[in-house]
Amino acid sequence: MTERLSFVLVLCFSILPLTAQNLVVNGGFEAYYACPTMIGNLSNDSKSLKAPTKGSTDYFNICGAKDVSIPNNFNGSQEAFEGNAYAGLYLLSPNDYREYIQFKLSSKLEKGKFYKVSLRLSLAEISALAIQEASVLLTENPLNLDTNKNLSPRRLDRFKVDKFSYIKLKVKGTIFDSDKWSLVEAEFQSKGYEEYLTFGNFKDDRYSRTIRLNKNEPNQKNLSYYYIDDVTLAISNKQKFEINKPFVLNQLQFEFDDFKLTEKAKKEVQKVYAHLRRNPKVQLEIYGHTDDLGSENYNKYLSSRRARSVALYLQELGLREKRITWEGKGDKAPLHLGTSDKERDANRRVEFVITKFEDH
Repeated sequence: MTERLSFVLVLCFSILPLTAQNLVVNGGFEAYYACPTMIGNLSNDSKSLKAPTKGSTDYFNICGAKDVSIPNNFNGSQEAFEGNAYAGLYLLSPNDYREYIQFKLSSKLEKGKFYKVSLRLSLAEISALAIQEASVLLTENPLNLDTNKNLSPRRLDRFKVDKFSYIKLKVKGTIFDSDKWSLVEAEFQSKGYEEYLTFGNFKDDRYSRTIRLNKNEPNQKNLSYYYIDDVTLAISNKQKFEINKPFVLNQLQFEFDDFKLTEKAKKEVQKVYAHLRRNPKVQLEIYGHTDDLGSENYNKYLSSRRARSVALYLQELGLREKRITWEGKGDKAPLHLGTSDKERDANRRVEFVITKFEDH
């Protein structure tokens, strides 16, 4: 047998169910070891959440002591967006002091797939400054850095963090309203190593965009402190077609040991065709892949037939043959090197690359 009966060829065009799985562990802050009793104790009070630097990130809960309770606490008053808990941190403070919060993901992100990250922010009343941008940092390994400064690329290099990327969050509405929760979010394509997500402001003071608030709040200080709640990361419901960036299509299957396109598969391929029809100056490369089960020669054959079936269907739809190339890679280019069912499922795929059209 070349592949198990449970074979699926995963092609990743993301049509999401209504309730996409949140990959952020404890993104709602509801899981905790004990009711908080003091500030700066997020790593000890909450489950699966860490302050990745010497900055003292705070954990708030409705059951907490006076300074770390909900809604009233040491920096203001705010109900939770959902549930009974949230966290708080300084996104900007004198002398480039920074606080961060690190989340573990329930699984490593899959290379080439598009994801959406979102969270809620509310500015604490103590803040005289509102920051107008925020980001998340994605890393392969957890951070535990001996600094309380901003985590710039140069500083991460100094601490020998070898795989990382920043995702700038887009603001919906404002993030200087101390009465409401504001939504910030972004979509990105995974590089395949990301397993930890850190939120905060990664710029130093002079490059951080801020707005000074004209409020007469008592005890207001020259800093920017935010409450954070409802952190989510899930597969995006939008497919982006970018030049020279491989992508796969989701929720498409071939029958066991077969290379014929199902009706469901054809509908997904039609979406790629629609994009190519709208963009006549690009062409398409198609690469078939299998898992590591089966002989090398058969896997090469099967991956080639599956890639070819996609190419032929695109031609049936009307795409010129000269705009398509296809090739079977067998099991020689896995996304994952492991042998679990989940890793093998992810390795069974067809990858697409859109390139600029060259008419020879």
